[in-house]
Amino acid sequence: MATIAQAAGVSRPALYQYFTDKDDIFAAAFAGVFERRVDKAIASLQADGTLHFRVDGMLQRFDGDLWKQTASLIHHDELMQAKSPAVAAAVAVEVDRLWQAVAAFLKTQHPGRSNADQARRAEWLDLLQWSPRGLRFDEPDIETYRQRLTALARSVSSDIAAA
Repeated sequence: MATIAQAAGVSRPALYQYFTDKDDIFAAAFAGVFERRVDKAIASLQADGTLHFRVDGMLQRFDGDLWKQTASLIHHDELMQAKSPAVAAAVAVEVDRLWQAVAAFLKTQHPGRSNADQARRAEWLDLLQWSPRGLRFDEPDIETYRQRLTALARSVSSDIAAA
């Protein structure tokens, strides 16, 4: 905590007024990264352009940019697998916000109240939410991962347009 306080230009007691420990600082920093990613991803959904452009933009801003930001780090695996309850809780808030926005977006693209309409939107949401994990399973380079996200966006967008 002394090193962190010194790097931040504050006293150690001042740091403890805002954070309880290093885990709390890490959680706040990591949540800040996710908050920016989610803001940019949601903005992509709201941008002008084709359905594919908007879905791809959302995936690129959230998953692609995060992969680019963290893949080259020495401690990438530790960051991505942070098991701390504080980190998990902080990140979960932002990730939930993203998927709620994506669900609302999908409803605007494929409105309908029938069980079939709701099930279709749930399928698309599920694909968009969980497929990126599989697309980076083999730890691809950034360009390959981005291409895979674009292919996912194209596939989901085509299915939405055909529905």
